[in-house]
Amino acid sequence: MLDGIAMVKRLLGLPGMNVLEVTEGDDELVIKVETAETIGWCPGCGSRAQAQDRTTRSVRDLSCFGRAVRLDVWCRRWRCREARCATKTWTENVEQLDATAVLTRRAGAEACRQVGQQARPVAAVARDFGVCWWTVMNAVIEHGTPLVDNPDRVGTVTKLGVDETSFQAARPGVATKYVTGLVDLERRAMIDMTPGN
Repeated sequence: MLDGIAMVKRLLGLPGMNVLEVTEGDDELVIKVETAETIGWCPGCGSRAQAQDRTTRSVRDLSCFGRAVRLDVWCRRWRCREARCATKTWTENVEQLDATAVLTRRAGAEACRQVGQQARPVAAVARDFGVCWWTVMNAVIEHGTPLVDNPDRVGTVTKLGVDETSFQAARPGVATKYVTGLVDLERRAMIDMTPGN
């Protein structure tokens, strides 16, 4: 099993992590990892910290071999040894994980790429990662918004097409809703959509 763990560690590609165990379930691969940092420093006073205990966070990572991957991450909780310091304890920051995220940063970016570039349905990507629809949609918003807002995304447009489209048909009590699409006619690419007509 040691050779398998060494191989997974190499393939995992998360710097600062040690692979402890790999287990294979019917529908997911579970990889237990721990942070490799053995020395901590207090963010409040800068003195050397003492390791107190560990907490475990479970997050989804990039899918592997067509199956969802769950990382069980052991993070150290540190304690400041200075009695006068206002910072008593804290959990170490793991660069690849957002504080409250369900996906690793790279998994969120990949989910966004699959929805945006590959035009895969959000529900299908969510199924592949083993998460709910909103988890993937939040990743699309987080990673996609800076891409959409980037002024270099569009470049120079010499021929602009404008097309009004019915977005939602009228029904009792609700008028028809329209969107206006802006298209680069030379590249035949959608640039943006705005609500209304």
